[in-house]
Order: sequence, then structure tokens, then C-alpha cells
Amino acid sequence: MKLKGLVWFFTIALIIISLWELSYTWVVRNYETGVKAQAVKLVKKSGTDLKGEAFDAAVKIKKDSILLATKDKAIFPLVGTSYQKCKENELNLGLDLQGGISVTMDVSLEGLLKSLSNNAKDPTLLKAMQTATDQKVNSDADYISLFKKAFIEQNGAGKLAGLFAGQGKEVKITDGDDQVINKLSATAKGAIKETYKVLLKRIDKFGVAQPNINLDENKGIINVELAGIDNPDRVKKLLQASAHLQFWEVYQLGNQNSVDKSLFAADENFMKGLENANKALDIYKRSIDTTSRDSNSLLKVMRIIQPFQSKDGKQVSYPAAIAQVYITDTGKLFQYLNLDVVKNSLPTDCKFLFGIEEKPEKEKAFFSLYAVKLQAGTDRAPLEGEGIEESKPDYDDFGKPAIKMTMTPIGSKTWGKLTTKNQNRPIAIALDDIIYSAPNINEPILTGNSQISGSFTVDEATDLSTTLKSGKVSAPAKIVADQV
Repeated sequence: MKLKGLVWFFTIALIIISLWELSYTWVVRNYETGVKAQAVKLVKKSGTDLKGEAFDAAVKIKKDSILLATKDKAIFPLVGTSYQKCKENELNLGLDLQGGISVTMDVSLEGLLKSLSNNAKDPTLLKAMQTATDQKVNSDADYISLFKKAFIEQNGAGKLAGLFAGQGKEVKITDGDDQVINKLSATAKGAIKETYKVLLKRIDKFGVAQPNINLDENKGIINVELAGIDNPDRVKKLLQASAHLQFWEVYQLGNQNSVDKSLFAADENFMKGLENANKALDIYKRSIDTTSRDSNSLLKVMRIIQPFQSKDGKQVSYPAAIAQVYITDTGKLFQYLNLDVVKNSLPTDCKFLFGIEEKPEKEKAFFSLYAVKLQAGTDRAPLEGEGIEESKPDYDDFGKPAIKMTMTPIGSKTWGKLTTKNQNRPIAIALDDIIYSAPNINEPILTGNSQISGSFTVDEATDLSTTLKSGKVSAPAKIVADQV
């Protein structure tokens, strides 16, 4: 009889505990349903004519912002527990019960080593890095150790300091190979930890109650499990973004900031020695007839963008992009641009970047091609991501999704000088070497505010602003394995 009573006691206790645990889940679901209904009303009242997926995405953004703003609000009347606490205490179904994504990420140190070196294009550096990258696949050693071994085998001992030492740098010219590697290893470990912290910030934005993220510091491997994620491709894209934001001055065609003559000379030098070379292209007259050019012409793979002329014919505006390139021709274009005979004809501070993919109706997809100006002796832009203090998704003057940015005091000062210098000219805004917009500067901007606009979806604008807010990573992590 006593045993039967004990069984009943434990049964009742188990039921009470289960109901208590389920109560958190019920409270959270009930609250989130109410917030979603509130978000729907707010989006409808906003006046934006959104439909379908765009409307759903706008509702999700509004819902997430309300939940974030009310995370400390007490939503469990019995115990006065906040939404955040209830979210943490609700039942965690895990990947096996509610689905999600599991990824393995490898923190890449190639870019970090290039930035620490005296010359990112040094052949000995690049060769040793490539060897280390190839060996890392089948080795338990860390990347820096593999790089050291490869560099010494290829170039001899005692030469590492010359590759990384310099004024203001931690590595000194008198350092031995072991000292150099110890300093590089310390910097690399710091970069791996920083990448891990940045990923934690980004993962917080997914709204996953109990994400599982683990770092193997020695190997530079990060394992991430996110339960309940319903858009794996979006998650993977956001996790791998490096968030390298840059504001570029641009070369244009046909005005005082022109690259016409250089392109003309590059094409002519390229054409020399080729059979059946036709008469050189006169860019200034815009008399482009690609059908008469040799199939190997540099300019044949570009569609030069014509200047815009006012109706009265008195004013001419030159676009920020110099050309359009079909996606099928991008490989050939950069193959030509990397030839010495072409590079030697172009300005030393000129770098070519693509814009976002464009798909006109009944036409092949293409990229706009921009020629941006490097800072003297560097690969940097006049203003970069460290000048941004805050970023958030917004809408531009045409009601399209955009990213609004507020700059730091130093960033505001630099932005003011840059917009003053480039008044009546465009400035290209790039993220991870893709130009998203190139607005024309009508007047100096001294307020420290700016905006990135483009052909964004609401989700893309939200993710880009999250990426910028979480910060740039000096050692980007790339997904090497994933399971949905």
C-alpha cells in the first residue's frame, strides 16, 4: 500500500513539473502570437504597399524589434518572469525534434597574414600560404605553424622578420623565426576569438533560444547548431559575411576624373601583336561597335556606359560605373585585367569592383563595373567600416528597403571631407568588395549620416545591417560542412 502511494506521489509530481515546464512554452507562444498581430497592424498602417513575401518579411522585422524592445517585460503573471527568462526556460526541442541547421566553420587566416605583412602580393608569402592551406586539410597542426614550416622550406631560415617587420609593427627586424611565429600566433588566436565573438552577436539576432556554438581555438574550427531555423541559406550567408565596409572615390569616363585614356592605352597594348587587329576604339566619341573588334579585345567584354545628357543638351552627367559586363564574361575580363601589359597601362591606384547582379527582362544578367581609387600605397578606401557606429534597416525615399548608418565622430569628420571633395561626383559604397550603391554627392554631408540603397529585399537589408552592427572580422569564417 505504501509503495502504491509512493508511485502516485511521483506520478503527480512528474505531471506538475511537466505542466510547469510547458507553461513557459505556452506563455512564450501566446505572447509572440500577440506581438505578431501587433506587428501586422503596424506594417499595414505604415503606408508601404508591400505584398506577399515582402509583407511577411516586414512583419517579421517589426515583430523582432518589438520582442527585442520588450525582452525585460514581465509576461508570466504568476511569477512576474520576463519574456527573456521565459524564452530561456521554455522546452528546448533541439535539432532532432524541430529541425534547424548544423555547420562547421573554418576560420581563415590568409587575409590576416596578408594584412600583417609588408607586401600582400609578395610571391614568397603567397606560395607559403598556399602550401599551408593545402596541408591544413589533412593536418592537425595550426595554420601559422604550417605556414612557418612551408616558408622556411621554400626560402630558408631567418627571413620571416623581413616579411613582417616594419615601423609601428610588433614584429621587429631583429626577431628570429620563432619570435616572429610566436607573435603571429598570438595575433591569430586573438583574431579567431574575435571572429567567435562576432558570430555570437550575429547568432543572437536569429532569435534562437538556446544556440549551441563551440570553438576549437587551436584548429580555428567553430561548430554551430541552430534549432528552429527555417531559412538555412540566409543563415549561412550571414554567418560567412566578413562585413568589410568601404566608401570609395571612383574613376569615371569622360570628365576630369577620367580613366578613358588608360583604358584606351590598355586595350591598344593588349591588341598589339594579335592578328586581324582592327582600328582602335575611340572612347571619347562613344562610337562603340563591338562587332568590329577582335574576339580577344579587352573592351569587347565590356559594354561602356553612355553619359546622360539633359533634354536641352547643355548638361552631361557621367555615371559612377564605367561599364556593364555579362556574367558569362567576368572570368575573361579579370583574366585580361591581370595581364602585365594591361595593368601597366592603368593607374596604379585603380581597382576594379563589380556591383550587384542585375537581371533586366529579356536580357542576360550582368554586373556593373566600377573603377575605384585606392589610398596611396594601400588597399584601403578613404573611409571604412570602423567609422560606422550604428546601422539599422530602413526605407529609402522611394519606399525600398535600405540600410541607414550613423557614423562615429572621426567617421563623421572623414565623411564630411570626402563628400566635400567629391561634390557633384559619385561615391561608391561597397561591402565585402561588392558595390551596392554609388550615390551622387549633391552637397557636403556633415551630419555623419549615410544610407546604402539598392535592389534589396527586406531580409537582405536586415541581414546587412546586422552584419555591419556586429562588426568586421579580420579572420572570416567559412563553412566547410553543413547539415540541414
